[in-house]
Amino acid sequence: MQIALAPMEGLVDNILRDVLTRVGGIDWCVTEFIRVCDRLLPPSSFDKLAPELRRGARTAAGVPMRVQLLGSDPVCLADNAALACQLGAPVIDLNFGCPAKTVNKSRGGAVLLKEPELLHAIVREVRRAVPAHIPVTSKMR
Repeated sequence: MQIALAPMEGLVDNILRDVLTRVGGIDWCVTEFIRVCDRLLPPSSFDKLAPELRRGARTAAGVPMRVQLLGSDPVCLADNAALACQLGAPVIDLNFGCPAKTVNKSRGGAVLLKEPELLHAIVREVRRAVPAHIPVTSKMR
């Protein structure tokens, strides 16, 4: 069995990931979601929410970290997933589980479960864009 430190926007930032992974017992962790709207984000956006990428995608305690993306544009998500991989992300996690109304209003998170064709398109495009050896996972509720 593995134990993951799950993401939660506004709470599980790089500081809390560092503290909790130093305590021990966590096998891997996930960033807060990185919101992808209509463009390729600059590397600084990834650096802000996932500074562990500078350390080989590991916390200071050496625990592996995954990058989570949130959005509804398949091509834009794919482009940003590819960039995250270039920056060192070992796994891309897609957020299809956030229940927050502010996220769902902008067509992100759990609301996408109501659009299975779009969900499929997102997964297909991200999988195509990401190197084959890098897993693509998703958060769902």
